[in-house]
Amino acid sequence: MARTRSLIQRIEVRPAGRLSHCARNRKHEILKGEPRFVIKDAGPAGGEKGYCVACGNEMLDAAESQLAELRATLRQ
Repeated sequence: MARTRSLIQRIEVRPAGRLSHCARNRKHEILKGEPRFVIKDAGPAGGEKGYCVACGNEMLDAAESQLAELRATLRQ
């Protein structure tokens, strides 16, 4: 049986290694050791963007809503 393909591929939460700023709102600081929501860029360059807890939660809430809509559409 084939493996189920993951929709969440380049996302993780890890502690910030140093003081940084949220990629969504530069006014939000992420202190060393605080959780940092990280999205890795696709492609060979492989950069990444880090987001604070508040913005990361907002992004996850939006993704949950989008997934619920897709699931509802598939059930029709």
